[in-house]
Amino acid sequence: MSAFAPSPMDGVFRQGEILSDVVQVHLSADSLTPNALEISIEEKVHPYALVLTQDCDLDWDFKARNVQPDEQNRDRADAEENRRQAKLVPNILLCELTTADVLRPRLAGGDVLRRIKANQDERYHYLPAIPPANDRGGDGLPELVADFKRVFSIPTDEVYLRAALGLRRRALMQSPFLQHLSSRFGYFCSRVALPEEVPPPARPAAPVALPPPAPEAIE
Repeated sequence: MSAFAPSPMDGVFRQGEILSDVVQVHLSADSLTPNALEISIEEKVHPYALVLTQDCDLDWDFKARNVQPDEQNRDRADAEENRRQAKLVPNILLCELTTADVLRPRLAGGDVLRRIKANQDERYHYLPAIPPANDRGGDGLPELVADFKRVFSIPTDEVYLRAALGLRRRALMQSPFLQHLSSRFGYFCSRVALPEEVPPPARPAAPVALPPPAPEAIE
């Protein structure tokens, strides 16, 4: 069973879909200082990114964006617009993907990469290499690693527009590998931080010795 299939050419984006040449636009932090003369925009190009927003939300959003209003009935049109707004997803959540070669120098040691490839490190999720037949681009994809600490979002309408401006849809994760990814990301987000110095458990109190009985109490 292959973990990936080629992405669709168009239509709704899917959870577990690998995209390439993803452009993330954000304000320059320096332009927000009190002495800045103007607002400046910066672009970050992600060679690879993975869609994390859930399929059901993406599907509802896509259908809502393509609803045609009832121009003959204003009341009905207003009601439909309220329902449509409730189903829209303002931003798509994505995760940075990097190759194992790029990630290796950032790690503490080779044993960490071994655990990552076995999906035994909760911060990372390993994706095997994808052959050309399973890549919409036809080139195939190298081994990739998702870093759950490096997530970002892009407005949903912008992502769909960029699909016609250079963003490439590559491969779509299949079941049950998709459910495995979703479960591991959910676990990473629900971790509970503990203090670095955990106090030792309280020692039980020593039993209190009872005084011997008075002589007159002994028969």
